[in-house]
Amino acid sequence: MTRGGPQNSTNTLVYDVYLNAFVYYRMGFASSLAYILLGIVAILTFLNFRMKKRWVQYQY
Repeated sequence: MTRGGPQNSTNTLVYDVYLNAFVYYRMGFASSLAYILLGIVAILTFLNFRMKKRWVQYQY
């Protein structure tokens, strides 16, 4: 809605990957951003699986 807001302050990492790859044609920079995003998602997934042991399981 804001197209990045004032000075791209509301851009997300995924949108930044899209802009760099397909608008500005900087494929190398976009792929490095994509690897950073992959690392963030992998860390969050790992933490989620570690915290899963503490979840409460209800039996019906």
